[in-house]
Amino acid sequence: MKTLPDGFRIATLLMALMLGWFAIATIFAETLTPKGQYFLQNPALGDATSYGWLVDFAAAAAPLRGDLLADIAMARAAPALRSDNAQASSEIVTARERALATARQSLLLSPHSSRMWLLTAMLQNRAQTRDSVAEALKMSYLTAPANVNLIPTRLAAVSASPAISDVELRSLARGDFRLILTRRPDLKPAIANAYRRGSADGKAYIDEEVRLLDPGFAASLR
Repeated sequence: MKTLPDGFRIATLLMALMLGWFAIATIFAETLTPKGQYFLQNPALGDATSYGWLVDFAAAAAPLRGDLLADIAMARAAPALRSDNAQASSEIVTARERALATARQSLLLSPHSSRMWLLTAMLQNRAQTRDSVAEALKMSYLTAPANVNLIPTRLAAVSASPAISDVELRSLARGDFRLILTRRPDLKPAIANAYRRGSADGKAYIDEEVRLLDPGFAASLR
């Protein structure tokens, strides 16, 4: 019984040290993590190559912070998203794999993060792992079906991906078109951009959806 207070004090001290370490590590991670846009619409922003080992330290310092890992994944993904997939160098492939691993780690902690599901889909599409692209895109819609911050990038990703053939994904993406054409006409350039970058199937899908709500705008896309 006499050793109980000593044991309790030791356990309390160890817990305090762990909490202190976690707090200090989190502060460092928050300071070092590059803060970019909500989504990587301009890949030149938040590029991890501009921060070097600082980004790696931030990732190691905050392994339980899904929000910080999301920002780190965005920064690491910049070179891969900016490059031509057909001519990707070994360095770009490595950057893509690291970004994808970080995005997945973030999703384990924050599975509600729509932008990480979208980033995961884009990186998987670049890596030609097409089977899981549709599922990641669907999760991006299901976790934030009307997030206007994601609409431009999400429509572009859907229209350019082979996953456009997925019936459920097409149904989910339809909500973006309805939102833009009925309530947010200021976002029409997002549709035009998605059409311009889309595959042949993606262009056909966009034309089909837009013609139902705004035939005049659909004609202007061609």
